Amino acid sequence: MKITALAPDFCARVEPMKEKALDSCGTEQVVDLLKRFGAIAFMGFGAAVDTFTAFTARFGTDCLTYRGGGYARRCAGDGRDPTLLSVSFAPTREGQPGFPLPLHGEMYYLDVRPVIMWFYCRQPADSGGELILCDGPQVYDALSDSARALLASKRLKYIRRYGDGEWQQIYQTDDLEAAAHFAEANGLEVTIDRERSAIRTEYLHSAFGRTRWSARPAYINNMMAVLRQEAVGRDQSLVRFEGGSRLPEDLVAEISTAQAANTIEIPMRSGDVVLLDNSRAMHGRRAFHGGDRQIYVRMLRSVAF
Repeated sequence: MKITALAPDFCARVEPMKEKALDSCGTEQVVDLLKRFGAIAFMGFGAAVDTFTAFTARFGTDCLTYRGGGYARRCAGDGRDPTLLSVSFAPTREGQPGFPLPLHGEMYYLDVRPVIMWFYCRQPADSGGELILCDGPQVYDALSDSARALLASKRLKYIRRYGDGEWQQIYQTDDLEAAAHFAEANGLEVTIDRERSAIRTEYLHSAFGRTRWSARPAYINNMMAVLRQEAVGRDQSLVRFEGGSRLPEDLVAEISTAQAANTIEIPMRSGDVVLLDNSRAMHGRRAFHGGDRQIYVRMLRSVAF
């Protein structure tokens, strides 16, 4: 394997040399690279879907579904594996919605979230759609003392409301009580409306965390992704400070600048694979145009390393 860093101390790029198969990558070496770099991009292996799923199983089998997630997700392939998910939206007459997704940590609005997660490119878009990554500790270090102090003193509040037909999809059940129980078990405060047709949740979590394998402070959360939803009028999801106040515009601008300065792009091609430490690496995507873009994801709730 040829190994290079895509950014200083962040995201190792692994390319084939003599051995062309993804499964030729040693498990211990991959784990060591993940702990050191926080992300690994396996480029140029041309892995098939079955190869991808077998490779990911070497690192753990405690896989999550997307129950409680903030977007609609569907099973990939033939749908027999509920933990192999497509992050592609259902196409419209004009094709897939190709809007960009801001950098975020995965499912930081629930207590149970992935420890690591995998991306697999089955088919790229005709143009754009690059996976973007950002190192949470680097963003934390780039913030001003005043921004860090403000974010440390006030947790983020994620507010979500889903009406009839929406909560069933999000919580993967037709039983409202079961949906509420799942949310409460994940640390959410739950309110069911009088008509028992809608569910509202609130979740408090810091904008900061510590990385799993180095205990470094990291900026990692879902703030920017939810703010984008608000900006385009999708009011099912909101983010505020825990007292209910809006996030200051200058703070959001400073975070955007810090993220932009530490963002890398990965133009994934068919058969490419990316592995992320979800306590450290934020991810998102660039806007894209054309083609039946197909990106699969697998998320592990726990690992033995």
